[in-house]
Amino acid sequence: ALWYWTTRHEGRRLPLRSDGHHAPASYHGGLIKVRPECLDQYLQLHDRTWEQVLSRMYESNIRDFTIWFHDETNLLFSQFVYVGDDFDADMANIAADPIVRWWWSFCEPCQEPFHWSGPPPSQGGGGDPARPGEWWAPLRLATHCGAWATAWAKAWPKPDFERNRPELPLTSKDAPPPLHNRPSWWTSYTQLQ
Repeated sequence: ALWYWTTRHEGRRLPLRSDGHHAPASYHGGLIKVRPECLDQYLQLHDRTWEQVLSRMYESNIRDFTIWFHDETNLLFSQFVYVGDDFDADMANIAADPIVRWWWSFCEPCQEPFHWSGPPPSQGGGGDPARPGEWWAPLRLATHCGAWATAWAKAWPKPDFERNRPELPLTSKDAPPPLHNRPSWWTSYTQLQ
């Protein structure tokens, strides 16, 4: 039975690289502070992450992306699984996407990076020269149980996800929340296309 399962579902055991060979997924974690006065907006945004943002992440080989919030410290911890074979190119594609950058312009004012200088990522900023691109502080994997996921859903959001702020309206690229950090000339995601 095990032989049948592993051959019949071969493509689901480990992700397939572009060369057709199986490759283990890589795990990525990040840490950032959330501004207490902006927590409601941040949770409201993530009560239903915009479809276009989720689609871009999926197309860029990100799976199982989660963000955790710790109430006492106002820290956000992010974790995702990368299943592609060109991490830098996939991350560049995410950063170049106009709707993702529009999304970021609403998330960034809610966040307080540990080390950043200059304009935020939504405006093309690269951050602290000593830690380029580290809006979220990267975390080092300390341990892993070794039983990684073998398949990922192609649908989102998670069906049983419970909203954090159900009393607030859901947002979208066309109905975003009020707080942003864009220059006054940048009034629509279409200006970046």
